[in-house]
Amino acid sequence: MSFYEGLKSFIKNHSIKSDQLISSKSLKEQKHKYPLTIKHKLQLAASDISRNQQTIDAIVNKIIKKDYSKRSFGGKTEKELSTYNKKIYQYESYRTNNVKLVPSQDTNLELFVEDIYLGELPDEDTQAALHYLQSTILMSFAYVTGGPYNQCDPSSGQMMHDSDPYDLTIFIQFS
Repeated sequence: MSFYEGLKSFIKNHSIKSDQLISSKSLKEQKHKYPLTIKHKLQLAASDISRNQQTIDAIVNKIIKKDYSKRSFGGKTEKELSTYNKKIYQYESYRTNNVKLVPSQDTNLELFVEDIYLGELPDEDTQAALHYLQSTILMSFAYVTGGPYNQCDPSSGQMMHDSDPYDLTIFIQFS
């Protein structure tokens, strides 16, 4: 028997056994019979959690430094930006999924973004978050808002360049 025939025979004999181990449906489908659904979601601004602009700036600078996409102004050219009459921020497509909720000694949840302490989750959101943290899957991410922006002046057609303070829009979802 040649090497090729031996290999072919081995695969044939063992592939029948491995079919028993490989299921055609994922464990999620077998267990629940339906895909995951969103049980609860939160959208927060970093400026509502912390009044410390230096902390927000430190988080944003870390996100900008680590973001792999490097798509300034949403990947649009200045000519494409001139068709919009709203502010287009330089770093608006920069994001991170390094957002963590950590229970503290009392009944509060501390919020960390890029391993930097931002503050505590507001009281009105804490109880629901504590409930869902025990029984669901947490998915969270943060987008950069604010910072340098371009805006086309509709009357003159000129591109204006300015800047707003940095902020973050934080999404927390329980599925």
